[in-house]
Amino acid sequence: MCHYTFEREVGYFTAAMALNLVVSELIVAAIVLPLSFNPTVPLVPLFLLGIPLAILLPFAFYRHSRCLWMSLDHFLNPAPGRGIPW
Repeated sequence: MCHYTFEREVGYFTAAMALNLVVSELIVAAIVLPLSFNPTVPLVPLFLLGIPLAILLPFAFYRHSRCLWMSLDHFLNPAPGRGIPW
């Protein structure tokens, strides 16, 4: 066991939620924006694709964003006595 404390101070995962929102919305923008500039694509399918993606992607990516945030925190602030291996 590594004895890494996952829950730290109150609000520790606030940045993970922000990371989650930014990555999710960038994915939605990368999919919907190129389609919206095409005049042959009607708006209704864009709404039917974009709105559910914008709602569901943050839920699907939440655990991954927490994991990414913990790994970034551990990389930038390693536990005492456990430095970067290189």
